[in-house]
Amino acid sequence: MKRNKRVFAAMLTIGALLLFSGSAFAVTHITMGTAGVGGMNYPVGMAMAKIWNANIPDVKAVAIATAGAVQNIDMIRTKDIEVAVCRANEAYRALNGLEKYKDKPHTWLRALTGGVMFDAKQVLALKDKGINSISDFRGKRVAVGPVGSGGELDAREILAAYGLTYNDITPEYIEASQATDMMSDGLIEGAILGFTPGASAISELMITNKVVILPIDAAGLESLKKINPHVSRRVLPADTYPNQFYEVETCGDPADLIITREDVPEELVYQMTKSLYEHKEDVQAVAAAVRQFGPGLVAPPEEMLIPYHPGALRYFKEAGILK
Repeated sequence: MKRNKRVFAAMLTIGALLLFSGSAFAVTHITMGTAGVGGMNYPVGMAMAKIWNANIPDVKAVAIATAGAVQNIDMIRTKDIEVAVCRANEAYRALNGLEKYKDKPHTWLRALTGGVMFDAKQVLALKDKGINSISDFRGKRVAVGPVGSGGELDAREILAAYGLTYNDITPEYIEASQATDMMSDGLIEGAILGFTPGASAISELMITNKVVILPIDAAGLESLKKINPHVSRRVLPADTYPNQFYEVETCGDPADLIITREDVPEELVYQMTKSLYEHKEDVQAVAAAVRQFGPGLVAPPEEMLIPYHPGALRYFKEAGILK
């Protein structure tokens, strides 16, 4: 009889443990797409995942390296990831079915944050190849980014602003980190990169003192605006990189966003947004490029290129960031 009681008690204990593990320990997995490891998106994504893990119960978040905005959008579409760092322009094109998304509008795209950081279109050239302007890329081997990526679209637009097409150059469809390695080895003569200022991959290349950063001058910017109306002037101050003792006039798109799908639960997005902005210093600490991250870059809904997710909008209104 005593033995039966012990067995019954043990069964009750096991049942309680199973019940508890099936409820309180249910974990929500969040995968965040970033970009290549040589840019700023990857460490920013790592910092955000760390914030979510530390502040949202029963969440397991990881950040992964990807090919950038275009792949991130597609992986959100296929539900391989839940959130991603994304160029606002690329999200706008996808939402509205423009260019490569023609007749396939991604109407489910939503913003989880306001602006995160500003990129800058950075055009590099080997010093000893007589390249003083982007127009001098004619006949040269130039890295333009992976086929179909946001960086590759940048390259097409910038070349077009200077009267060039891929027929005028030898395009190399490679990742930015590979591009900087090939430039260091003299295997390519130029590269068009869409990094945030201060990116480690460019810093490492600039240490070699083999390259120069080319400007996008007033005429080039005017031509580029006809192709991409959302682009605006950016300036790389002197000493942004090693051996860069000169100011560089360039340009960039609207601030990058953290994007997600409309069907991600509202409460989860609310908690993710809330934890990011309440611990914004942990994001800002990643690099100078993200020190502006915070309420100041949260635009009113009517000024956003894609709509806010209801969970994000609920937090911004609750916190008094938006009316």
